Amino acid sequence: MHHVLDEEIVVLSAARTPIGRFAGNLSAFDAIALGSLAIGAAVSKAGIEPDTVDTVNMGLVVSAGLGLAPAKAAAVRAGIPPTAHARAVETVCGSAMDAIGWAVESLLAGTAHAVVAGGMESRTNAPYLVGPIFRRNSGRYRKGDRICVTRAGAYRFQLEEQAEEQLQCTGLVDPTAYDGLFWPEERKFMRQYALQFAARQGYSAEQVNRCAAESHRKARNATEQGLFGEEIVAAGSVERDELVPEERLERELAENPEDLASAYNSSTPADAAACLVLTTARRAKELGARPLARVLGYARVDGPAADYLSAPVRAAEKLIGELRAAGRPAEFTVVEANEAFGIQIPLFEQRFTEMDINVHGGAVALGHPLGAAGARLLTTLLYAMGRYEHRLGLVTICYGGGGGYALAVERLG
Repeated sequence: MHHVLDEEIVVLSAARTPIGRFAGNLSAFDAIALGSLAIGAAVSKAGIEPDTVDTVNMGLVVSAGLGLAPAKAAAVRAGIPPTAHARAVETVCGSAMDAIGWAVESLLAGTAHAVVAGGMESRTNAPYLVGPIFRRNSGRYRKGDRICVTRAGAYRFQLEEQAEEQLQCTGLVDPTAYDGLFWPEERKFMRQYALQFAARQGYSAEQVNRCAAESHRKARNATEQGLFGEEIVAAGSVERDELVPEERLERELAENPEDLASAYNSSTPADAAACLVLTTARRAKELGARPLARVLGYARVDGPAADYLSAPVRAAEKLIGELRAAGRPAEFTVVEANEAFGIQIPLFEQRFTEMDINVHGGAVALGHPLGAAGARLLTTLLYAMGRYEHRLGLVTICYGGGGGYALAVERLG
């Protein structure tokens, strides 16, 4: 799937929350709270009134426990009128990119006129799931029987009897891992596919760790110098991304020097939200708004789950090829490529040879807020393009189950 735009769709603004570590400094904020902060900041930065927005698309992967219509809840909490259309989008790590793609499509179709698109995720606050049946035998209960519960409220239940024994034979499921990182059709985690990919490519632990070290260095430098400051809206007292302490990184590397997918060289669970405001060039002029960039096109590729790590490159190359075939600008000089695993970075270096890659570090260092990841990438890209005067920029990201997205923008002004 690809789309090279004939009409001008523009980005009016972009904003994101800080990125918090799992059970870290954003633990007090669930996904809706983070999403509302990013939505509100994006609308404010666009210089438009909240009631100008008619559609809100929010990527979200782990939605369990958030209640009804989480995208609308975040929008309303941010001041968007309840009459606006709102939807949550789930395409694993590609969710926010899908949310942005749908925004572009609805603007082109004329079914929307001003759209907030992005994503939100609190992996910290994802609840555990209890299955409806027993997974194994115990002294009192048989495998396959239903658990015994009693109503404890309008939407709450509690174990009716023998709570400890029932829990022992049901087990708890972590949706952050199961819904976000596990492909049930082949019973494999994305980490297993990543290790297979590294073996096929012939990457060494030394090579991957070198790439990861550079991601950590760039992110720490950008954070210390305040280079993310313009794009971040504070979450309470939290104003900066929460990076892993250097001594912990050094310890992890020393303990697992040959691990190709360790905590040192892979993205880690994170909490964050990011949003952009998109509209048509004509509507932007009517609103008196000054766009940051125009969307040139986007591409999505799908395939086997085992090939997901190479999908961002395939999506980017498809998009670049289609832009060139249409006679559009395609000489990109900067790219934000999501580092699901450090294993991907050597591939990015091999294929994006004419581009600056992740100038302020990537997800290996910053963390990976599943449903918000694509919007975080595009937000960081747009501010980096302005800072370093890049005209053409590219975002690309993979998603579990087998696929990748790429989106191209041209900076305006």
